[in-house]
Amino acid sequence: MSRTLLILTMLLTGCASVADIDTSKAEPDCAHSCAANYSECLSKFTLFPIQAQHQCTDAMQLCVKACPTRADSATAPVVSPAQRLANLDDLYKRGLITKDEYDAKHAEILKGL
Repeated sequence: MSRTLLILTMLLTGCASVADIDTSKAEPDCAHSCAANYSECLSKFTLFPIQAQHQCTDAMQLCVKACPTRADSATAPVVSPAQRLANLDDLYKRGLITKDEYDAKHAEILKGL
């Protein structure tokens, strides 16, 4: 019993969380898209679920950072297009988004220049 409890405790303490990712300053459609990608990422089968959860959470954080800020939030820090492109590139290189997703978001960022 104590061994099972120890293993369960270790698993739960290693879980990543999106609770500290603030989507309130991101453009709502983009934040929703990031959340959908996060859910899809978590739904994939993996032999290492905790590692996958951390990767999905990292991808969610980068995705939200790459989102344009809400139009009604004048005090929100503005992320430069260069930083958004760098975040997007990182997501693609880590295999967390597909080439099609990368191309679509890349075009969207460039269109906003």
